[in-house]
Amino acid sequence: PDPSPQLMSMTTAVGRLARQEPTWRQAQPALLLRTAASFAMKYRSTRDVGCTLLGFEDVVMKGLAPDGGLYVPQTIPQLSAEKIASWRALTFPQLSAAVMGHFIPEDEISAVELKGLVDRSYSTFSTPEVTPLVNLSDDGSVYVLEQFHGPTCAFKDVALQFVGNLFEFFLQRRNAAAPRGSTHRITVLGATSGDTGSAAIQGLRGKENVDVFILHPHKRVAPVQEAQMTTVLDANVHNVAVEATFDDCQTIVKSLFNEEACRTQHSLAAINSINWARILAQIVYYFYGYFRWLDEDGARGYGDTVNFVVPTGNFGNSLAGVYAREMGLPVRRLVVATNTNDILHRFMNSFDYTARPVVPSLAPAMDIVIPSNFERFLFWLFDGDAKKLADSMKVIKEEGVLDLGDATDKYRATVNGIFQSGRASDAEIQAEIDRHIQDRSYILCPHSAAGTHVFRLVKEAGQSYICCATAHPGKFFDVSKYDGMQPALPPQLEGLLEKEKRCLHATNDREAIKAILDEHAATGATALSSSTP
Repeated sequence: PDPSPQLMSMTTAVGRLARQEPTWRQAQPALLLRTAASFAMKYRSTRDVGCTLLGFEDVVMKGLAPDGGLYVPQTIPQLSAEKIASWRALTFPQLSAAVMGHFIPEDEISAVELKGLVDRSYSTFSTPEVTPLVNLSDDGSVYVLEQFHGPTCAFKDVALQFVGNLFEFFLQRRNAAAPRGSTHRITVLGATSGDTGSAAIQGLRGKENVDVFILHPHKRVAPVQEAQMTTVLDANVHNVAVEATFDDCQTIVKSLFNEEACRTQHSLAAINSINWARILAQIVYYFYGYFRWLDEDGARGYGDTVNFVVPTGNFGNSLAGVYAREMGLPVRRLVVATNTNDILHRFMNSFDYTARPVVPSLAPAMDIVIPSNFERFLFWLFDGDAKKLADSMKVIKEEGVLDLGDATDKYRATVNGIFQSGRASDAEIQAEIDRHIQDRSYILCPHSAAGTHVFRLVKEAGQSYICCATAHPGKFFDVSKYDGMQPALPPQLEGLLEKEKRCLHATNDREAIKAILDEHAATGATALSSSTP
């Protein structure tokens, strides 16, 4: 029988307390062998005190909760060491299906359907490993997990190839059941600091019944990143350069999602990491990276711990690591690496979460001072207390500070048990790139270089670290002069800057963006008039 009524009344809301054995597990030990999917995993908003529960399809298609909160799983599945260890030999697609199967009920997506989705999603990558592990040391102390082998050469591909196929899957199913003459369509609206936009576009271009509108901060993304978006001329793709920062663009997106009339009229769907499916797909490569780390040294065995260093902007990549660790993966520490926009480093280091202006840097995808996924982390830190979370987010928005009150020491102990952090200036990023070229004949992108710099700041004797290499360096500077070095320039980055472009322009005004959506809906145009930025 479906135990979800018991889950609703007896399990702890997702948070740190979900690490303990929930009541239904204590009461029904015979059910322990069943997967989380068997329990019809449900989702809730971080700000919903009433804890309204939704299914996986609902939260994927809604993206942002109507109350402004983010969707999270009701519980974090707790996996045994034996279960996780049994996944070691799985391919990346097989591992994806295994991990995701604990969050996606089979009555929503069957095992066969899920296998088809992940196989199709990762067939577009240039290596069957999807995210291969590369040793950058002589003693096994530091590796990079190359997350840039997808169509747009950034870690966002790992999630957005899957999310694009999810949207298509759900739309096809809805339309197959729709009355004759009725068609379900969605308008995907997102903001990008550089990599999300191109990855979303590649995942959605040409898909039936989908329009995609991507806002990017004008002249604040790398030229190649911009070209990856604006040279895609498919009729359902619409780029908008906004005279603003990424945080401004993200604020506009959230405000339009929170306007019920706009959300309903345009059937808005989200591709930023506010969409839970983004986080879900990213959990997988922590497991995969850990297994490949074990394979690197025959003396290592399951249960040995490793540290992950994560270049961080919107906190989605780091948050996925938190979930992997909570599921039982033997991760010792997650090391948050920032550039000069260091709000997350300041929080991890001294609980300082005061707002500061965005400073453009060599690592533009990290030029973020309002990290959306920090809300999901706070919800976890607050043991699933939606009221405390909502009150805290209100103060952050209105006063630009986070006050944890009398419980600060308790929260600090929890954070310090999971995280370390550091930051890298532009000069330090450039020095790190140069050092790896000279010493290892290996080329890092600026974001990945921020990560390896922070690794050197926090490294401890006897510890091993996996640095997430989040993008190909060819997206940010000319790598052709480094002949024979790795990683080689992928063909999809060649000649981009010379291709035809199409892009709209807008001021930093939500009404201007809303007008663009309205014009498209009113005219049914295949492509709005545009100009080359």
